[in-house]
This record gives sequence, structure tokens and C-alpha cells, in this order.
Amino acid sequence: GEQSGHIIFSKFANTGDGLITAIKLMEVMIEAKSTLSKLTEPVTIYPQVLKNVAVIDKDAALTDGAVRRAVQAAERSLGERGRVLLRKSGTEPLLRVMVEAPTHKECEQNVDAIIEAMGVSGHLAEVI
Repeated sequence: GEQSGHIIFSKFANTGDGLITAIKLMEVMIEAKSTLSKLTEPVTIYPQVLKNVAVIDKDAALTDGAVRRAVQAAERSLGERGRVLLRKSGTEPLLRVMVEAPTHKECEQNVDAIIEAMGVSGHLAEVI
């Protein structure tokens, strides 16, 4: 996910909490009788590109047909090899466009295509 690392265990807290996350992770390690390095061996870390985009109207940009098609095209292009996330910032007047893919170049190309669709549709105010 995003590099912020927020993990929320709603049974215990309604916000991200590092101590709860650490305790839950240790529980998994104990139950599996395994080290963290062994548990994470199957995980592949892909390059990630995240761009913040100031738009005139966040909801209008999110629901715009051309923007949705650009997101879907990126998802089809990556298939199971990556992921695409377009969401509103919860703390700033921005949309966040994030792509994870096997190469940095694929990330950049897909993020830029989504931002370009926002611009062509008249939603783009600024890329930060």
C-alpha cells in the first residue's frame, strides 16, 4: 500500500497504531513458529510511484468517464503484475495517483496517463 504504513485493527483502535501492529505481527510469528524474514520471503516489493494532483473538484475527477477509463486501462495493462490506486487525500485537497509495477518506467507511464486524462477532461489544477 501507500508508504505511510497505516494498519488499522478496528477491534482495538480506530486509527493506525504502531504498537498494536507490532504486537499482532509478533502473534503471527509465534503462531507460525517462524521468523519475520521467513514469513516475508514470498513477498515481492515492486517499485511504486505516487503523485499528488490538485484538481478543481475531487469527486468530479474521480467519477469522470475518461479518468475511470485511464485507471481501467492501467489495471488491464498491469494485470496481476501490479496495482493502481486513485483516491482522495484525507488530509489535503488532492487526489493521489499511485501505481506499483515491476518497473519504475511502467509506474511512471501509468500514473502519467491517468493524470493526463484528468487534464484533458479539465479537472487538473496542479501536479505536486
